[in-house]
Amino acid sequence: MADQYARMQLAFPSSVYRANLALIQADMRERGLAATALFDPESIYWLTGYRSIGYFTFQCVVVLPDGGPIMVSRQVNHAVALGNDNIAEFVAIDDTSDPIDILSGLLRTRVRGNAAIGLETASTYLSVQSYKSLERAMPGRFVDWGGVIEKARTIKTPEQLAFMRQAARAAVAGLDAAVKAVRPGCTENDLAAAMLHGATAAGSEYTRVPLVATGQATGVCFTTWERREVKRGDVVFLEAAANINRYHAMIARNCIVGPATAEHKHYAQVVIDALNSAIDTIRPGVTSGAVDLACRSVFEKAGLGQYFDHRTAYGIGIGFPPNWAEGRFLALKPNDPTQLQPGMTFHLVPSIFMPQFCFMTSESVAVTEDGCEVLTEYPRELIEIDI
Repeated sequence: MADQYARMQLAFPSSVYRANLALIQADMRERGLAATALFDPESIYWLTGYRSIGYFTFQCVVVLPDGGPIMVSRQVNHAVALGNDNIAEFVAIDDTSDPIDILSGLLRTRVRGNAAIGLETASTYLSVQSYKSLERAMPGRFVDWGGVIEKARTIKTPEQLAFMRQAARAAVAGLDAAVKAVRPGCTENDLAAAMLHGATAAGSEYTRVPLVATGQATGVCFTTWERREVKRGDVVFLEAAANINRYHAMIARNCIVGPATAEHKHYAQVVIDALNSAIDTIRPGVTSGAVDLACRSVFEKAGLGQYFDHRTAYGIGIGFPPNWAEGRFLALKPNDPTQLQPGMTFHLVPSIFMPQFCFMTSESVAVTEDGCEVLTEYPRELIEIDI
């Protein structure tokens, strides 16, 4: 049946996906599980290379002790799934059926007796309602499952790092296009359009929306463009992202429309100094908490610690909108004893969000054998727009 469909282009050789499947099946045997069910699009992509925007509705991949992954998803996704050589079987959910009825029916036919079944319960795509429905359908059968895929994703392979370097170049292209579009009278939409075009033209696939804000709106974390007009003297916040084969990189900079004031320069320099301190501290064996402290101490010394109220960095790699981070299982944060290892990748995000504006200068980085590689290359400075 699969031969009827166009073959989907995969990022890695089939041997990589076979190894990933073997890792999960070995863990299942160790835990005595008769099946596992994955729900995160990132986990499913890591295992199979399957990518589609269809994850906004119910989808699941079931792994049994033997054989290939089985996808349970809407009927409209069958061609994408069956065009993927790593998906052994597709179980369709038509639009009049209950997805949990379909999934539980599959599990009853493939899992004998009352054997335990692992669920990826850390996934935001397994709703409380779905979990309760599964428990009612097959009471006492399910156990929490996770950690195996997250651990495997923590250290990037040379091939994955190569994709992230490409993504970094595309993110920089998006940022640069937006910087060049900044002028009095333009709108935030103009800047967002320039950023998206620049990154996409440089090779990026679809990703989460970039962050573009101007004036006082920059002081509100996670706000984005809203047709505001850029005025002389405005602070402009730009955060660009891109991905190649779902592997992401990001970069952020601030612009001032016209000459910067002494206050602007002071705040911007504190953020840049904090970023430099984190980069200089990163190397194998150093703890996550030590890097966070190196960054955070710069803000504390400048009397701005209250405005730096989040972690220094989050892990990056595989992402599907609205997510572009792997911060759920890897981050640089206070008192974290995790030791850095070569191949770990982060987005360093030192920033101060204040009532009147924000300043943030960020870089995507990789831990190397002897230090830190900055993946994103762009002048690390406050950008004054000559008007």
